[in-house]
This record gives sequence, structure tokens and C-alpha cells, in this order.
Amino acid sequence: MIARTVIHRALVVLLMLYLVVPFGWMVLYSVFPSSNLRSERMDLSPADLTLASYASLLSDSSFLVPIRNSLVVASATTLICMALGSLCAYVFARFRFRGQQTLLLGMMAVQAIPAVVLAVPLFVLLRAFGLYDSMLGMILTYTAFILPLVIWMMVSFFESIPVNLEKAARIDGCTRLGIVRRVVLPLSGPGLAATSIFAFITAWSDFFLAKVLTSNSTPLLPVRTAAFQGIFAMDYTAAATAGVITALPVLVLALLAQKWIVQGITEGAVKG
Repeated sequence: MIARTVIHRALVVLLMLYLVVPFGWMVLYSVFPSSNLRSERMDLSPADLTLASYASLLSDSSFLVPIRNSLVVASATTLICMALGSLCAYVFARFRFRGQQTLLLGMMAVQAIPAVVLAVPLFVLLRAFGLYDSMLGMILTYTAFILPLVIWMMVSFFESIPVNLEKAARIDGCTRLGIVRRVVLPLSGPGLAATSIFAFITAWSDFFLAKVLTSNSTPLLPVRTAAFQGIFAMDYTAAATAGVITALPVLVLALLAQKWIVQGITEGAVKG
């Protein structure tokens, strides 16, 4: 028993190091001159701490525009996916109809198709409708990819809510839509928070589709961050700073909604 506990905790520590050390190293590169970190004897003197790279990037319009574009695209995608996905998930969780499981499995099977396979068809489709290199085109694309996952996740959350609560609301005169608004959604708050953050992170951090389906008119943050790596050289300080700025919204959201995320994951795994 003791050995199992020790092994379990050791694995947890190793996993934390695996996740935290690269980000910590990136933070160091963003606040120290690269010469201090790449020398034979690493110099982490507090006197050399500087936020000049952050001030430089956040005053550069060529970096602020991708931040704005990514924020608009990720937020709009999240709102659309949660609005449509919650209603669809409720239908799957509470109604029984022919082909229900096949439809659910079919939606998830589509997710198994690599994005690289769909990149060229999506490029041709967006060009044909005049949506290439536009925020609307990226919002629709990300919605198509993320919506099935949102539906799949929300189904488990809705199924964990006791049906008797909805029956009581029906007796009190609530319509089906009223039940969803007054009973189901409030009780699914943790699940909604966890799923919303998942949708936002997916849209915010995507690089491949953003690289293929956008150009100069609608630059997105992951593509702009990767641009710091040149053919023959790389600005490590600027790249690390951009990486920290890219990861910051995700970290803030996760910390603010940590309680809801854990509660949502727990409730979604157990049907009441």
C-alpha cells in the first residue's frame, strides 16, 4: 500500500515537472536577456530582470492585431458552440429516437479525421464563398470542429441531472424551454464552465488551420507567435514573450474556474 502511494505521488510529481518546467523556462527567457541564459554559467541575477520584451510586443500593432483577432474568433466560437451544443446535448440526453447512438458516434468518428486531410477542402470551400482569410471563416471552421465535442461533453453533464427535478418543474407549469433555462442550465454550471474553457482553449491555441486558412488580412496569434522563428535565426526572447502572452488567458481562465472545472469533470463522470 505504501509503495503504491509512493509510486503514485512520484508519477504525479514527474507529470507536474513535465508540464511546468517548459513553461517556467519560457517565462525565464521572456524576462532575462538570452545571453544570460545561453552562457556557460547561467546568470539569473535579479538586477538583469526586465520586462522590455513585453513592453515592446504590447506596443507593436503587428502583435496587438493578432491578439484581437484570436480573442474575437475564440470568444465567438465558444459562444456559438455552447449555445447550439447545449440545446443539442439536452435533446440527446432526454429524448430517445431512432439512430441516436449512431448519430453521436458518427459525430465523434468525424473528429478522428486529421485536420491535415480536411485543410485543402476547407481552403477551397472558404475561397469559393469569399470567407478565406476572414474572422467569419475561421469562426465557422472552428465551430464545425469543436461543436461535436461540446455536444458529446454536455450530454454526460445533462444525464447526471436527476430527471425528477424536471418532472417537478413540469408539474409547476414550466415549458420544456423553461426547464432548460431555469433548471438544467443552472445545475450544469460547472459542466458549462469546463466545456466553455475547453472550447475557448481549442480555438485560441490552434495553429495548423489558422496557418492554412488565413493570411495577412486576418493574422491569428499562434501564427504570429511562430513567425518569430526565422529560417536562419530565432529571436528567443520575443518568441518566449509571445508564448507567455498566448498562454496567459488560458491560465487565467483555468485558475478562475478551477473549482467549477473539477466539479464539472466529477459530475460529468457520474450519472445521478
